[in-house]
Amino acid sequence: MNYMICIPSLRVATRENCEKIHNILARMSEAYKLNIVPEPVKTKMSQTPDYYKKYRIYKEIKERDGNGEAYLLQEEEEMILSVCRNPDEEELMKSCTYAYQYPANLVLKSFRDDKKERRQPKSGQDK
Repeated sequence: MNYMICIPSLRVATRENCEKIHNILARMSEAYKLNIVPEPVKTKMSQTPDYYKKYRIYKEIKERDGNGEAYLLQEEEEMILSVCRNPDEEELMKSCTYAYQYPANLVLKSFRDDKKERRQPKSGQDK
């Protein structure tokens, strides 16, 4: 199967934020004609609330090239952020964990750090 997984960060997993993520992904599904399926998150360490879901985003995934790239592709970042309506929604989507599901393993992906740091001033520069 060709899909990417989106798992919201547990740090921001309030009912309100989980509903926002669900709505953002629904807009992405509509805009890009993608099948996005929510699933319950099962963990061995703790019980998760019923509103906390992970999402399978069915889309074409490029084959692994073996270089260990840990970042989303530029077009994937743009696809995710293009449906966000404000900077808060963008930050919420950047806080999620993304992964590609390959037949033999799961490969974690994230937004590039330089894009995360633009909105957050580095500590020690205010002096």
